[in-house]
Amino acid sequence: MKFKIKHKINSIISGVLICTILMLSLSGCKGTEDICELTSQAISYISDGVSSLINSSETTMSSAYEDTKSTSPQSPSHPSKVQKQTPSSITGGLQKIADDLTQNNVKLNTVQKLADAPNTYTYIHQREGYNYLSDTVSRELYNKLLQSSYKVAASPNTQGYYPIERVSIPGYRISEAQLRVIITAFLNDNPQIFWLANSYSYSYGFSGTQVQLYSVAPQSQINTMSQEMNNKINAIIKAMPSGMNEFDRELYLYDYLIKNCVYDDEAVSNQNIWQAFSAYGALINGKAVCEGYSRAMQLLSSYSGLHCMLLTGNSKGTGHMWNVMKINGNWYHLDITWGDNESAIYNYFNINDTAILQNRTIFPTAASLTDAQINGSGGGNSDQYNLAVPACTSTEQNYYKVKGIRIGDLSSKNDSKVVNALTAVLKAKKPSVSFYIDEGTDFDGIVAGMTTKSPYKVSTYFTMANRQPGVTNKIDLSQIRYLDDKINRGITFFLSYK
Repeated sequence: MKFKIKHKINSIISGVLICTILMLSLSGCKGTEDICELTSQAISYISDGVSSLINSSETTMSSAYEDTKSTSPQSPSHPSKVQKQTPSSITGGLQKIADDLTQNNVKLNTVQKLADAPNTYTYIHQREGYNYLSDTVSRELYNKLLQSSYKVAASPNTQGYYPIERVSIPGYRISEAQLRVIITAFLNDNPQIFWLANSYSYSYGFSGTQVQLYSVAPQSQINTMSQEMNNKINAIIKAMPSGMNEFDRELYLYDYLIKNCVYDDEAVSNQNIWQAFSAYGALINGKAVCEGYSRAMQLLSSYSGLHCMLLTGNSKGTGHMWNVMKINGNWYHLDITWGDNESAIYNYFNINDTAILQNRTIFPTAASLTDAQINGSGGGNSDQYNLAVPACTSTEQNYYKVKGIRIGDLSSKNDSKVVNALTAVLKAKKPSVSFYIDEGTDFDGIVAGMTTKSPYKVSTYFTMANRQPGVTNKIDLSQIRYLDDKINRGITFFLSYK
């Protein structure tokens, strides 16, 4: 995504820097973030050249997001009784369509499953949705749907869908509300089955409950797409270094998706682009919306030995999906969509409930709703619920806390430690560097002292790092941009090199 200048703030101090506020130009469920850019109008260096003085207007950096475009206020991924959409769409929640007993009188072909990736890490089956289902009947239907999803009709029905094999639960009449919960659990656990439409049908008879899901593509196309997915996943996992801890595996996948996928603005308003809502869109097409980013992360996490769930909520009236990750025994929120930019943003990498609730609401659990609310018949939005919502209370694996250069004060005693860390960043020519401001210190005061007030330590640090032996990649001090994150006590500087 490109930066778009929103407004410019001129310094109130004569002959100093201008601070330009840049707004990420994002759309749909993606947010916006203010980034401060320090452009070079006047930089005064102390005579020895080691320290430098950067004067700028004082600017409070906002971490609030704005939605520049709006999709439906409903989440794109959970059950909802809505009117018929374009057959290829998987957005807008599950839709019930008319059950047609003749639609299974077509040839069913078995589609290819995704192959195993290299055994670098132990594969994890994401089962949080399954575990949410507490009774044996619901779990039986879940398992039957899993098996039937690989048997897809060769020809579409009159509505344009490709029926998959109908499943039956003898002797039980499962309510529509419970059917929706079961199907949601199944879809949320299985991003590898990327061809499923957002439609289902069911019927009751002497034999119990019959349920059918649908594909957006025929068996032949699915096989070709599955082979593409196999090759891509194999390449990603094979390139992942062995011996990584859970945090570093998560970071590897996060950075990969941000580098190789862009937000699909067109798909926000064109629901024919069903791939953007799937792992296939993110991994093969390199274009996705929040659902595609989240499902791709979940799929890659399985191959990387990481527990990963999907979570949905609302931000400024727009439905949104992100991940929750289990790292070293604790759950954290991870939002790749809002981290995707020219350089990765880490304000939403392993954050707790307090931080995520600053700018969004999390949909309630299905267990807290009535059947009528789940169905939408009681006036509620049937797609606005989650299944399990783990408590995210830890900050130990927050990005800034793990990877940020720690700052406790701005005295010169810390210069050597900081410069050594920055030297490694410059030698690797990394696009950004982050700092973690120690708890119990004055966050605002330290950030100001690094960027806009004396002692202007950011210039001291970068100037000293530029002069270290072996550093050939020099930072352009006139093009430093930064983004602070007070609630997570972090600040990231985006670097340009001469």
